[in-house]
Amino acid sequence: MGMHDKAYRQLFANPEVVMELLSVLFRLLWDRPVPIQNLYRAAEGHVSRRADRSRLADLVWVAEVEGRYVVVVLEFTRTVEQDMLGRMMEYMALAWRSVRRELLSRGVPAVPLVVGVVIYNGEERWTAAEWIGERWRGPSIGYVRIDVWHDPLERWADCPLISYAFRLQREEDPERVVELLRELATHLRAHGLAHLEPSFAYFAGSVVLGGELTEEELSAMSKIEEVNTRLEQLKERCRQQGFEEGRQRGFEEGFEEGREQGLKEGHQQGFKEGSQHGFEEGRLQGLAEGQRLALVSVLEARFAPLPQWARERIEQAGSEELNAWIRRAVTAESLERVFEND
Repeated sequence: MGMHDKAYRQLFANPEVVMELLSVLFRLLWDRPVPIQNLYRAAEGHVSRRADRSRLADLVWVAEVEGRYVVVVLEFTRTVEQDMLGRMMEYMALAWRSVRRELLSRGVPAVPLVVGVVIYNGEERWTAAEWIGERWRGPSIGYVRIDVWHDPLERWADCPLISYAFRLQREEDPERVVELLRELATHLRAHGLAHLEPSFAYFAGSVVLGGELTEEELSAMSKIEEVNTRLEQLKERCRQQGFEEGRQRGFEEGFEEGREQGLKEGHQQGFKEGSQHGFEEGRLQGLAEGQRLALVSVLEARFAPLPQWARERIEQAGSEELNAWIRRAVTAESLERVFEND
């Protein structure tokens, strides 16, 4: 099981999250809100054997709805699996039999309903078959697919736990991710759900930081703030790396361009005037131009976008000033500090 699938499995192992899911799912199936009672997780062991391997359905929950028991089989996947319909039919049949035996052992002669739910968290569009027969009209066999990336988030407006999870999965702006994590931590503590923090910390660490954390590091997280701390560290490391790469590239490109321009202009002017002074002047102009390019690259890496006043000062400066500004740009706390006292 991949890291993302395991993160979803751990999240939906919590009854509070599953209750939100079923409130939407059952409203879809019954075309109206229905009360959910006696929600519990079925015992593990819904195993199917195929050739030389065994498969275990991710999670099986049982709920009582208006006097009937409903078996809900949850499967999580990040890839489009064309045989999902066959697999889910097998899982659903095994789970139905297992839960029915468990009910009979308690003296409950119930024949439960069974619903399969595939929670797909991949970015590619889902193309696998979902139903045999026409959905909801006449006999039909299939599963309900929940598409984390493509389903409208409005569907989960009344399900804050699931909504936060799906928004974290889909959000690409690091600053917004930090805000979402802070909002989530506040929500959990304000609603007496602090016990869910380890599950959400593992989930957020998996979907936000991806391969940045090992399984041991993810499992050790117990607070959402720990994810934000690691995210801030990652952002700083990426910023420093981008800054260093940008500075090095700027120095290299600026020096090379300045050297070539200086040699070219110096050669042309020296040839035209027959003077070594012309060559030297051209070389110095080329060097200054290279310094300007290098300085702009460093400043854009740290303080982008670069305002017009800064560009004008750079354009008017000489080699000595440019060299001083380049050294100061490495550690200056703000753009203004680079140019002050000059």
